[in-house]
Amino acid sequence: MNANVWKLLRLTCLLGLTGAAIFVAEWSTNAKAKSPAWESEFNGKTAEGTWLVEVTQIDCNSKAPKGPAFPSYLSFSGDGVMVENTNNLGFAAGQRGPGFGIWSHDGHHTYLAKSIAFIHFATPGNPPAVPPFKIGTQTIAQTITFENDPNEFTSEATIEFADNATPTPNIYLTGCATATGTRFK
Repeated sequence: MNANVWKLLRLTCLLGLTGAAIFVAEWSTNAKAKSPAWESEFNGKTAEGTWLVEVTQIDCNSKAPKGPAFPSYLSFSGDGVMVENTNNLGFAAGQRGPGFGIWSHDGHHTYLAKSIAFIHFATPGNPPAVPPFKIGTQTIAQTITFENDPNEFTSEATIEFADNATPTPNIYLTGCATATGTRFK
């Protein structure tokens, strides 16, 4: 090969490497700009992870508790997917399946999450403490807030129970809950 071809080849490689370096630098800058600014305050921790949660059902209007707290688990993955499971004694053994859903960052220390779980069989209930349940679904929509600690949160949720009517399920029962979560370590 002659000297001019070698010069052209070296120049092409140099330009390619320079372009790649500029691309990586730009991508890195954009990624940092899109991450929540407060992550540095929490050492990069977000809602991602598994949480031990204490849930209290409340009256939606007065906010008064409607029974004792019960444990649940929530897990948030980095791709915006969540799973949850609960030990709410209002359900008969095996009556409610695990919940699957989505979550997203809503600003500063706040996240939104929504999950849905199957109700496998109906029960007559024992009002007012235990409501009757129909075969269908339970949907939970919650706002999760971190105050000063990335390993603890509080949550407010709305709950809807729907039957299996097709094509549009009927919402037959609604409720509210509050919760506190502690990061599982």
